[in-house]
Amino acid sequence: MLDPIYTGKAMAGLIDHARHGLLDKQSTVVFIHTGGLPAMFAFNREILASLQD
Repeated sequence: MLDPIYTGKAMAGLIDHARHGLLDKQSTVVFIHTGGLPAMFAFNREILASLQD
């Protein structure tokens, strides 16, 4: 689960690059999440609602 502001957008960009063949198939890609936990608290209602669906 990623926050939708920073980390989510960064991951979406990485996935988009992979889908469009912009990453070398022989390379190893590492996505390092270095923070963002406080942003999750701003979306606690949305997160809890999505877990109940």
